Amino acid sequence: MTTDLKNDFKSQSELNQVSFRIHRIDENTRSADWHIDKVDRPYDVFWYVVSGKKTIFINDVKYNVQTGDFVVFPSQTSFKIVESESAIAMHHLEIAVENKLGPFNLMTLYDFPIVTNLIDAAKETLLIDLWRRLIDEWTPDKRNPFSPTNGELNFGLDQTIELLRFNARTIDWFVEVFTLLRPRAAELFPTFDSRLQHLFTFIENNLATKLSLKRLAEEVFLSESHLSLLFRQNVKMAPMEYVRKSRLQKVRKLLLTTNLSLKEISEKIGFDDQSQLSRAFRRATGVSPTEYRQKGDFI
Repeated sequence: MTTDLKNDFKSQSELNQVSFRIHRIDENTRSADWHIDKVDRPYDVFWYVVSGKKTIFINDVKYNVQTGDFVVFPSQTSFKIVESESAIAMHHLEIAVENKLGPFNLMTLYDFPIVTNLIDAAKETLLIDLWRRLIDEWTPDKRNPFSPTNGELNFGLDQTIELLRFNARTIDWFVEVFTLLRPRAAELFPTFDSRLQHLFTFIENNLATKLSLKRLAEEVFLSESHLSLLFRQNVKMAPMEYVRKSRLQKVRKLLLTTNLSLKEISEKIGFDDQSQLSRAFRRATGVSPTEYRQKGDFI
């Protein structure tokens, strides 16, 4: 293995790889008949139930959430929300956010529970205060801070300072979440082979190309059989299945965050054409890309 590649593996394990991006944040009161058909999202969604209750299914597992519950809807995991039998409404805080340590989703990495009741937690109030402060500051200029005007981007210093302050508060929010959930984490010290870390990043950066098992194995100087074994032991899936899931995750994100056509998305993500993308997407999600986009960013 070359020295440059060894250094690349080492750099990918550093904490400066942590990143967060909020897609939506709000506070809602949902009526008893509010429901959502089975769907998934390309980012994690979090709830804090201020009052009331609701029945949800995540990966077909039933959860009855109630006052004080902190709920995690994991990225790429199917969920549905059903109508309540009682007339009780649910008041909850909500945030949809990408959170990563290098190529890893932080909530998945530490295997946090889907539902945790925080009503007796000492820091619960601080978490809620931070949440509501983020909601108050979630203004249009935070959502699209540097939109082009006349083909030019203007990086105003005051605007940059406000964005940095907002991002710092987002990190404070996550610190409280991880602190509160730490006693319930199933995995406090997860480890991954550094060659896999490198490959996860390589795949993410090369989704538009025709990746193959041979190309992935060459990237980390392994035989195809050794790489397949490494994936089975650490990721519980084959390398090309991971590539497929990564492509569809990127499709989900582009459908909800851009106006790109299906043809443009298929070209960006490495599908042969729009039809191939649509077939793969429907098999993975149960709906067409158009239906997925039309349902919008409701959670």
